[in-house]
Amino acid sequence: MKQRDRWTSLFWAGVGLYIAYEGYRLKLGTLGSPGCGFFIFWSGIVLAGLSLLLFFETSLRPKIERQGLWEGVRWSKGAKMMAALLLYIFVFKWLGFILSTFLLLLFLFKGLEPQRWRAAIILAAATTLTCYFVFGIFLELQFPPGLLQKLLG
Repeated sequence: MKQRDRWTSLFWAGVGLYIAYEGYRLKLGTLGSPGCGFFIFWSGIVLAGLSLLLFFETSLRPKIERQGLWEGVRWSKGAKMMAALLLYIFVFKWLGFILSTFLLLLFLFKGLEPQRWRAAIILAAATTLTCYFVFGIFLELQFPPGLLQKLLG
């Protein structure tokens, strides 16, 4: 496993450097006035940096017992997460952004990583309202009106 991590980390570091190079060719601009390649360049740099970090970490750490590729994977959590995301997709237009996102986050906070009800509700509400503020108000994205707006307005 350690050997595979080294090779794949070098591969992804190369991909990251290529992405950074292509972003640089598109003109970076400045932080206040980013050009076309600004985010592409920095995405490539981050990918290359994290890949090299993995390479050095696997090179320097002591040998760990070999485990099977799928050993220790918790399949039930992944299946629950996929089912919740599929349900979110199907009810998004009907329930609207606020209600469907709140319910999804409540399920994630309470169902997948059990929290106390109070903490789960507060976290789901705060995250949903923050996302609505950033995307709906600040960036002016249009969300489907949904059930909540029909009931209230």
